[in-house]
Amino acid sequence: MGVILPPAAASMMAMLGPWPNIDEDDMGRESAAVRTAHTTALPAAAQVDAGVQGVGQVHKGESATHLQSFWDQHGGQNGHLAQADAALRSMPRVIDGGASVVSAVKVAAGTQAVFAAVDVAKLLAFGGAVGATYATARVLAGRKAVGGILRQGAEGTGKVLAPLMRRKVTEPMRRVLDTMKLPRGPMGSPALAGGPRGVVPMRPAGLRNPSGPRSVRDGIAQMGRRNNRGNSGGRGGGGGGRGRRDETGKFHGAIPQSTRGMSEAEKKKLKDDLEKSIAKRKAEEQRLGYEVGHAERIQREEGALRRLFGRNK
Repeated sequence: MGVILPPAAASMMAMLGPWPNIDEDDMGRESAAVRTAHTTALPAAAQVDAGVQGVGQVHKGESATHLQSFWDQHGGQNGHLAQADAALRSMPRVIDGGASVVSAVKVAAGTQAVFAAVDVAKLLAFGGAVGATYATARVLAGRKAVGGILRQGAEGTGKVLAPLMRRKVTEPMRRVLDTMKLPRGPMGSPALAGGPRGVVPMRPAGLRNPSGPRSVRDGIAQMGRRNNRGNSGGRGGGGGGRGRRDETGKFHGAIPQSTRGMSEAEKKKLKDDLEKSIAKRKAEEQRLGYEVGHAERIQREEGALRRLFGRNK
């Protein structure tokens, strides 16, 4: 359960410093969700790995060689599946560590607020200018102590946990996403046997669903056309799915490719949203440290600001 201040200490905390606006219970639920996902994905990955290894035992040929080479890079021994497994295993521990830091900071800051509230009440009861002077001094001392607690908590997450998350989770998963590719056979098609020269036939003779796509390529083409239709109907080339700035102050979602069709008010709002989002993201980067995905998003938003409005804040 998250740490909650009693009402008397809460009013004093408002004078001592900001209360950490993070719910460690939410972090715990996020950690549990990652564990559940990992527990579910691990048997499936092991089954796929065993299946591919079994194929290599009984199936020979050039396509089988290409498949084995592909699986050595992407499979569950030392490949991408193994890297993703290690990242998912590490993520809950880092999240739990962050939740523990938040709880510790709240307990320490809350303790300062309780003691300060009691001391100030006693000093004000003493009465007169002397009591008020000492009460003010006690509040200032408590503010200094709480500031030190918050600074240490921020340094603990920014200098220890954030780099750990980046090294153990973010960067391995990004490498997996950046380097994943389909297995390629000798003719540039998937390296699976069963068709001429190891190529899987892409268009079956019969139609399983007369109203649906006739082959894999037809299905992909239909998906592309639907996406193009969905993305071309809105203003600014962004369709109905244009991004926006959320309650965190950062712009999320698709950035419009142009301002064509926007009103002046919409243009001004988009420009303000991008500028404020960039400032917010840079402040987070300064506070929490460099992260590849975060920096890439900053570059995308700065590029959009220059492209759409000819300047960058």
